[in-house]
Amino acid sequence: MLFFISLIMVFLSSYMTGCIAAPKNKDNKLYGPAPFLYILLTMFAQVVLTFEALSLFKAINEVNVLLINVVFLITSVVMWLKKGKPVYQPAIKQKIGEIWKALKRDKILMIMAFGFCFLMLTVIVLDAFFPVMDGDALTYHLNRSSYWLHQSSLNHFVISDDRNLVMPINSEILYLWNLLFLRNDVGLYFISFVGYIASIFCVYNILEYFKFTRRRILWSIFILTSFASVIVELSSLETDVLIAGLVLSSVTLFLYALKERKTGMLFYSSLAYALAMGTKSPAVIAFPAAFMLMTYFSYRETKKEFYKPLMAYMLFLIVNFIIFSSYNYVLNFIDFGNPLGSESARAVHGFRGGIKAFIANYIKYIFMIFDFSGFKYSEYVGNYIIQARESLLTFLNIPLDLGVEMPDGNEINNYMYSTKSGLGILGCMVFIPALIISLFAGTKRNKKLNALCAFGWMFLINLACLSFSIAYMVFSVRFLTSFVIIASPLLAISYIRKTNFLKFLILLFVMYYFLILSLNIEGRSFKDTFNILRTSRTISQAREDIRCSISVGFHGKNSYCLIRDNFIAQLPKGTKIAIFPDSVDKTYILDILNSRGYIITTLLPENAPDYNYDGYDYVITTKKEYTISSYLKNKTKDIKPNYTIDSNGHIHVKNGDFYCLYETHNHGFYTGTIKDNEQVINSQCYISEGFFENRGFNLYRVYDFQNTGLRYQNFVRIYKNASTKN
Repeated sequence: MLFFISLIMVFLSSYMTGCIAAPKNKDNKLYGPAPFLYILLTMFAQVVLTFEALSLFKAINEVNVLLINVVFLITSVVMWLKKGKPVYQPAIKQKIGEIWKALKRDKILMIMAFGFCFLMLTVIVLDAFFPVMDGDALTYHLNRSSYWLHQSSLNHFVISDDRNLVMPINSEILYLWNLLFLRNDVGLYFISFVGYIASIFCVYNILEYFKFTRRRILWSIFILTSFASVIVELSSLETDVLIAGLVLSSVTLFLYALKERKTGMLFYSSLAYALAMGTKSPAVIAFPAAFMLMTYFSYRETKKEFYKPLMAYMLFLIVNFIIFSSYNYVLNFIDFGNPLGSESARAVHGFRGGIKAFIANYIKYIFMIFDFSGFKYSEYVGNYIIQARESLLTFLNIPLDLGVEMPDGNEINNYMYSTKSGLGILGCMVFIPALIISLFAGTKRNKKLNALCAFGWMFLINLACLSFSIAYMVFSVRFLTSFVIIASPLLAISYIRKTNFLKFLILLFVMYYFLILSLNIEGRSFKDTFNILRTSRTISQAREDIRCSISVGFHGKNSYCLIRDNFIAQLPKGTKIAIFPDSVDKTYILDILNSRGYIITTLLPENAPDYNYDGYDYVITTKKEYTISSYLKNKTKDIKPNYTIDSNGHIHVKNGDFYCLYETHNHGFYTGTIKDNEQVINSQCYISEGFFENRGFNLYRVYDFQNTGLRYQNFVRIYKNASTKN
């Protein structure tokens, strides 16, 4: 209940602030896309500012958040009354009438609209019910919010996965808002859904701005929504759709600011981009292309004075970035000496390989568009596509693995899965042709086609920036999703007026994604979900059964859920437990128990000899050998290995009970000297049973998950303090 009170106060204060700031016509009525976007952006900014301010005093709790909500609400009410009580009344009836009229003129669009509504219904059902269960979310996205909750601040904490520390934080602040009041993850997927709504709202208004017909606008939205990666991310904690919504909001407001000559719209335009920069790195990567696009539109609208709105935009962007997005960048600088994070994080994700790696990355990202998510066509043509890519790289005399951090295994994806899905069949069938046509469609007299041409070049520039910003990773297909959504207005050029075989074929694939594949997302199948609901006692139990499953189909129980339910749940509240997790462990499942009366502390395996264990009742280790990306030392040169490597490559450790090996980027082990500028990217630590026995603990219980045949499975040991009675 308290969360909904907070939500209502944030909405009301943001609504009134948005109504005050939004442009008004001669009759003092709000108009255009600004009011809707102002409200969303103000809500996001208000939540971020609230938690950042409280974090400075380590005062994040329910009471303080509600107090700040009240202050914002009272302030906005007073200002709203002084400004004459402006009210935002969206012309919903008029828009629905216009859309309905367009649909009646094209029966193919009418059918697509039915599929679109069906998809929206399935997404709402999934987002309302489904628990957070993705590996990235439980080890990183949602996990860091849980740690912030229990330490009452957004500051860095002890964890084995450095993504919890170094990555931008704005989306996770929204998750924290939910966790703070509800102590669970109900409804968090709706954040991505709201980002999607903002995206299609902006696509609609951008194309309307350039006077495209309703049919072309609806076609663009339906095609965009039918891309596999978009469908998948509508029910996930991945932030790519949210990022795209923020960037498109910035572009939309900038366009209308040029038209209306409204400085306030430039402020909100920059606010949207600042919030995006504080959410995830693709927004930073996309900024050069976005700024070039704004520069082009500014010159087209204002000619010689094009620099004035750009200067105002940049000034506002700097201010908004400092206030709403710089928090974790500053923490990174304080803790690691670099705003981008630790040396190891920069080494893993950073670009390397020179001009040839840039060319190779660009080619590989282009080939990522060839995706068969949801279909097995890759089994027939995938090898030919891979061979074409490799032949091109070979022709250019570029090593196939140059600059690669995480390879794709020479496979074309065919899974509907959140971290690997691309655009699907329609990426090849519609997006690529539309992109190619848009690049050369511009003419001096046709401003509409020039605009689409600009969005096409924006996409290619974004790929170029991505190619020299980070090392190539198969999971960067998610960044590609952001860039495609940002460039999606160019899809208007692909609209086919007359019904022909090609248009009918596109319809079949669109409807198949809307009606069939939306129900069969990997790990979110409606059939499996129904089966688990049918056999569970309560909806809450069904959600936990799904979260804890170790395979598609929701069978079995993962290691953290098993020790939570079979061990920790049997202990009295207040029991103190230390846990040594691996960097891939789903730590959230145990850390959230701090909200239920237990005292669970995460420790770093690398620092095991330095901890005092007297205050813990139990110690849990989760691996036979740990891999930790968040090692304590900030720089390679500060590491003093406690082992030697002989001429035959054999490793000799000085202490058999505990040791850590430091792995460099070339998969060798660091021995105290830097060779070829190699940097340590993780530590691999071993802690024996004798290590804890020498510190007053006895081996209490063992869980062996090594034989499940699944990746990243644990070997859990539980040690009990000899002085603990229970």
